[in-house]
Amino acid sequence: MLKRILFLLVIGLAVNSISAQVTTSAISGTVKTSDGSGLAGATVTAIHLPTGTNYTTLSRTDGGYNIVNMVPGGPYKVEITFVGFQTYSQTNISLPLGENTRFDADLSNNNETLAAVVVTGTGTTKRKTGASTSVSREQINALPTLSRSLSDFTRLTPQANGNSFGGASNRFNNITIDGAVNNDVFGLSGSGTPGGQAATTPISLDAIQEIQVVLAPYDITYGNFTGAGVNAVTRSGTNNVEGSAYYFYRNQNTIGKDPVSRVKSTKFSDKQYGLRVGAPIIKNKLFIFANVELARRTAPTIFNAGDNNAVLTTAAAQALAADVQARYGYDVGSFDAINAETQSDKIFARIDWNINSKHSLVARHNYISAFDDNISRSATLFRFGNNTYRFNNEQNISVVELRSRFSNRFSNNLIVGVHRIRDSRSTLGTPFPSVEIFQGSGTIQFGSERSSTANELDQDIFEVTDNFKIFKGKHTFTIGTHNEFFKFRNLFINNLSGRWRFANIADFNANQPRQFDVTFSADKTANPRPSAEFKAAQLGFYAQDEFQVNTKFKLTYGIRVDVPQVITKPAYNRAVDSTFNGAYSTSNTPDGQLLFAPRVGFNYDVDGDRKLIVRGGAGIFSGRVPFVWLSNQFSNTGLLLRTTSETDNTPNAAPYTVNNGNGFVSDVNQQSNIGAAGNTYEVNLIDKKFKLPQVFRVNLAADAKLPGGINATFEAIYSKTINNVFYQDVNLTAPTGVVNQAYNNGADQRIAFGSSNALRRVNQNFTNAILISNTNKGYTTNLGVTLNKTAKNFFVQASYNYNIAQDVNSGASSTALSNWEFVQVVGSPNEAGLANSNYQLKHRITGIFSYSVEYLKHLKSSISFFYSGNSGQAFTYLVNGDLNSDGRFGNDLLYVPNDASEIRFVDLLNSAGNTVLYTAAEQSALFLQFVDNDPYLKKMKGNYTERNGRNTPWEHVIDARFTQDFFIMTGTKKHDLQFTFDVFNLTNLIDKGAGRQYAVTNQAYSILTAVSRTGGIAPGTGYNFTPGQTPWSMSFGSRFQGQVGLRYTFN
Repeated sequence: MLKRILFLLVIGLAVNSISAQVTTSAISGTVKTSDGSGLAGATVTAIHLPTGTNYTTLSRTDGGYNIVNMVPGGPYKVEITFVGFQTYSQTNISLPLGENTRFDADLSNNNETLAAVVVTGTGTTKRKTGASTSVSREQINALPTLSRSLSDFTRLTPQANGNSFGGASNRFNNITIDGAVNNDVFGLSGSGTPGGQAATTPISLDAIQEIQVVLAPYDITYGNFTGAGVNAVTRSGTNNVEGSAYYFYRNQNTIGKDPVSRVKSTKFSDKQYGLRVGAPIIKNKLFIFANVELARRTAPTIFNAGDNNAVLTTAAAQALAADVQARYGYDVGSFDAINAETQSDKIFARIDWNINSKHSLVARHNYISAFDDNISRSATLFRFGNNTYRFNNEQNISVVELRSRFSNRFSNNLIVGVHRIRDSRSTLGTPFPSVEIFQGSGTIQFGSERSSTANELDQDIFEVTDNFKIFKGKHTFTIGTHNEFFKFRNLFINNLSGRWRFANIADFNANQPRQFDVTFSADKTANPRPSAEFKAAQLGFYAQDEFQVNTKFKLTYGIRVDVPQVITKPAYNRAVDSTFNGAYSTSNTPDGQLLFAPRVGFNYDVDGDRKLIVRGGAGIFSGRVPFVWLSNQFSNTGLLLRTTSETDNTPNAAPYTVNNGNGFVSDVNQQSNIGAAGNTYEVNLIDKKFKLPQVFRVNLAADAKLPGGINATFEAIYSKTINNVFYQDVNLTAPTGVVNQAYNNGADQRIAFGSSNALRRVNQNFTNAILISNTNKGYTTNLGVTLNKTAKNFFVQASYNYNIAQDVNSGASSTALSNWEFVQVVGSPNEAGLANSNYQLKHRITGIFSYSVEYLKHLKSSISFFYSGNSGQAFTYLVNGDLNSDGRFGNDLLYVPNDASEIRFVDLLNSAGNTVLYTAAEQSALFLQFVDNDPYLKKMKGNYTERNGRNTPWEHVIDARFTQDFFIMTGTKKHDLQFTFDVFNLTNLIDKGAGRQYAVTNQAYSILTAVSRTGGIAPGTGYNFTPGQTPWSMSFGSRFQGQVGLRYTFN
């Protein structure tokens, strides 16, 4: 199979194929004489005025012409000339990224009237076929931003929901910069970009020229996503020497109080500063652009020892620290306030070279070095200082692009990218086991953070993209390939230094642990820190025809073939093969599946005046999965790692059985020798026929110019799943009956599994055997409308989007086990059904208003607002416990009783178990009252809750940017001093009760806890309900956040 793939790759490169994400713009059209016939040989010239770059071609025999590989934006001047004919001229043109703007010219041969014909276009200029959103440099400058990240602007997309689009997982997006992949391809970052875990953005906002989000592009060159494609193009130098220095700052005084407690924010400092410069090296020929940006954030911890509501008093913290030092010689670190730091250094440089009239070269490099300290404390968690871990990130990404126009019939675009990304965690202090001590309702932690002592990720990526276009009559043919080659080294060993848990401080002092866990190398004599190392490739080949049927109608059709390949094979574990009779193997990887993706799109200018355009298309989009999902197969073969786990569940009295009663061991090098030999392990498997995600997507839209200069877009998008991820634990035996009938007095008849590991595991040595395969269940629907108007000094836009998203598994986690165990079900977790996606946002309304005015010759004031309203985050009502005995907690949906006869409660006790807080009868009455007051639960009486069936309340937030400029002219140079104030959630600044935003942890709320007591003051089986709680809490975004800025610019 690999030979076949390499052969296809060679063939693809040999024909000079095309690109996956667009970095350029284009123009096209037809030159005609006054009698309507095509004029051959007319000279078409487009000049990019900032750089003097000249794009020239001749019209073909039918009068048609094409100019591609043009720098996006502008301004441009376009001229069409022919001896003896009038000159067609259009100025102040801006070319949208990735779009082909059409200019048709009718030239008169009246030799007495040879003055230039200057054309001003009317109506919409959109020539796209599918759904997309573009954000210009002007919008980036005008609109509010705090983080100065891409996501502050991709949210302008009507179908956006955070970093997801249209109801699809954010992991299924494809993010590129200058056409080169800039995803977090491994899939550990919530932002979807490299360095997200170190709290850095992938590039400085000052280096970006334009941002584009595409959801349904029927141009076959777009690929590797079933969510959205996000592409940013960077700035370049021009003939004008220009630059800017800037500084942005916020602290506790620019942030509002907690909306409930009215407590003021703790002290912190957050600043971003940098400079950029662009200049010609050789005028009209060679240009440079560079940007340097630094970010520094310092924030002290809260809930420190001795603070109000902290887990530990100062005296208790001092005593514990002294005890650990005396007994084990270990310094636990500070228990006072600690300044957690976040730093990011970004350096970006770009060279643009107009080699000659036919070829240009772009070369750029992006360097990032960042880190983020994690030492969070809360009212229920106290971490000593040396439990801190630092997440480190370093990136070096180089991209070279060669743009060629061989003649008026052929062009080419070649992109080569090289990426080196390094992530790691580092811990403070000397190595020490992770210790957790329960203290009342809180937890104390010290020692080396258990997930950080062996946590490193190396990513090396090489990509090649090549465009070859042929212009023939009304057809533009494209043949191409996009290829990515990956090399990964993933070191992750949880609890390598050991994890010890104690019921309370008294047990710790008595050296009586209740739990011990350690994971270690299966071959201790070889590498004590084994990592998963593998290579993979994602190849794509495609061909397309853009058929300009006439001046009104364009038809685009083509086919794409993507070939994912895991080159390295995981280790073979014979025990897995024999357990499942050869059905599954740890050495399986997906075959080099040929994923075909045909597409067809159209753009119809109904009346030929661009005032009403109908567009759309249908086709298949092939995506990618985060490589961490495949890395699981290499880490969890059962031959790389072993685990020892011991838990003492005896009553609060001796004998204690952990470590044979010998207690805690502080030497990290001896952890793997404690207890019985580790014979249990998790196994991750992948179906040999597993295919990457694919959807069939249909889009129909209309762009209209309405009276009063209003532009309207009506958009409908429907996607049907062809392939998506599906998880099963094939080590789980068949169900043996139904759940314990005592809980709901026989009303709950869901299936149940064996009551112990011995009864529910096929192989006792496998904790789980998680298989990843495919499902074709799932769909998304998006219906929306957008209205906007641009006038001399202002821009206004409003949009609404309706979204339904259904899936079997939302793929919200980085591990196979979590993706399986946290999908909420009624029956078997191996048979999860269709339900609302984690990413569904049913209703979303957005609005933009921007206004600016110049006055007194040297002053300019601007104000912009962004409004976002939505119907709330989807979440699930659950039962806390393991009702169906599948061995997992947190995945059992709630049976909603019709009345008190269908549910049983037991007394709710305090944490010590010696006081009744609420009787069973009181809980029953309060719970049924809660059900009646919740519209969703009331509707579901007599049924089970649904995954993501409930939503948090509606949210309404307005963000704003206020800008004041002071400028002067010195010769031809403009010098501008700008003051800015960005505020997120202006609504909360105006009204402390407004602008509230809500969140439910992990989008799941355990409303009841299943309890089965055999002793104590209130034995029995039933539920506990804690009154007075709500499923959601108000997120940090509920308080206003401001940022002041100062910028000096010369141009």
